[in-house]
Amino acid sequence: MNAIYNEIIKNMKTRPHLFILGAGATKATIPNGDKNGRKSPVMNNFLQEIGQETLLREVSLKKQSNNIEDIYSELVEDPEYAETVSKIEAAIISHYQQMEIPIEPTLYDYLILSLRKKDCIATFNWDPLLIQAYNRVNKITSNLPELLFLHGCVAVGLCESCKRFAPLQNKFCPICGREYIMPKLLFPVKNKTYYQNIFIRDQWNAFDYYLENAGIVTIWGYSAPNSDIEAKERMLKVFSTQFRKLDQIEIIDIDEHELLMNKWQPFAKQTNFHLQIFSSLLDTIISEFPRRSIDGYTKRYIEGWWGKSTLTLKECKTFEELKTLFLPLLTKESYNNFEI
Repeated sequence: MNAIYNEIIKNMKTRPHLFILGAGATKATIPNGDKNGRKSPVMNNFLQEIGQETLLREVSLKKQSNNIEDIYSELVEDPEYAETVSKIEAAIISHYQQMEIPIEPTLYDYLILSLRKKDCIATFNWDPLLIQAYNRVNKITSNLPELLFLHGCVAVGLCESCKRFAPLQNKFCPICGREYIMPKLLFPVKNKTYYQNIFIRDQWNAFDYYLENAGIVTIWGYSAPNSDIEAKERMLKVFSTQFRKLDQIEIIDIDEHELLMNKWQPFAKQTNFHLQIFSSLLDTIISEFPRRSIDGYTKRYIEGWWGKSTLTLKECKTFEELKTLFLPLLTKESYNNFEI
C-alpha cells in the first residue's frame, strides 16, 4: 500500500501546471494600457476601442451588436463584404503589433517566472505581451514554461519551407534563410478551422497533451464565448479522458461566482468539484508556491502537510527586485532541489 501511495505522490509531482489565458488576463496585466497607453480591447465595442468603427459605415448588419465576434461572423459569410473583412483583419493585426509591455514587472512576468519547463501557458489572445514578458524573464532563468497560442499571435513567425515557428522579430529562418511570415490568426467565426492552419493545428495538438496530463488547470480571464463552443467541447473531451479526482481547477475572473461555477461545472465535476475561484493571479496557488505549484499542492492536499511555503510571490517594482525574490528557488533548482 505504501509503495502505491509513494508512486502516486511521485507521479503527481512530475505533472504540469497548465494556465489557459483569455482576454481578461491581458486586461489585468495592463489595466492602464501598455507602455504607450494602448489598451487591450475586449469583444464588446472592439472596433470602437481600436479606433476603427468607421469600417462599418457602409455595412448593413442583420444582427445589431457591438461584439466583434457577432460582427465578424456575419460579415465573413457575405462575399459582398470581403474587402471590409480584410480591412478589419488588417486593423486588428496593426493594433496588436504596436503593443509594448510596460517597463516595470507585470502579472505576465510573475506568471511566467512562477512556472517551469514542465508547465505550460496556453493563450487565446493575439497580443505579443506574453512573448515580450518571456524574453525578459528569460534573462533571469531559462527554465520557463512552454507557450502555446491557440488562436495565433502577431509576434509569431512561420517558415513556410521548413515549417519552423519562431519569434517574428527573428526575421529569417536559420535553416533555409527564408523570411518568416506571420501565420494567419484565427479570427472570431462560429465555425473555426482548427486543423487547416498548420500553426493552429500544432498548437492545439500540444495543448491537448498538457490538458490531458495537467495536475492543476488555471483558467485566467477566458470567458469561453459562443464562438468558442467547439474549443470548449474539445477541451472537455480531452480533460475527461483521465482520472481527475486528485486534480485542481482554478478560475481567475471578476465575473459573478455563480455564473463562473455554472460555466465550468462540467470540468469541475471531473475533479470531484476541486474548483476554486479567485479575482487575482496573486491569490492563486502559484502565489503561495511559485515554481512549486504542483509540489505544494501535492504536499498539502494529498500528503496532508500543514506547513507554510518558504517563499511567496509578491509585487516587485524592478526586475532586479524580482530576480532577488526568486534567487533562493533558482539556487535550489541548480542542485536539483525542488523542495517548497
